[in-house]
Amino acid sequence: MEHEWVTAAQAWECFVNAHPELGYRTGKWQFHNFLRLHKAALIERDAIRLAKNRFWIAHLRRFLDVAFESCTGKIPVNS
Repeated sequence: MEHEWVTAAQAWECFVNAHPELGYRTGKWQFHNFLRLHKAALIERDAIRLAKNRFWIAHLRRFLDVAFESCTGKIPVNS
């Protein structure tokens, strides 16, 4: 059974593997840098949530959609 909510690290890895054409790499710091620009859009669209005020979890389907829309310019940076 596939879970809707996963760790953000798992969602990031899925996103990077699904879209090699975008040139992103897996890893904690790559995800951190991505969040610097796109965190607001991901939160606003309920693609990520902060769990226990310590770490990010992600709704996998929404994360994949919003991340793609964000990094391809359909959703403006920091919106």
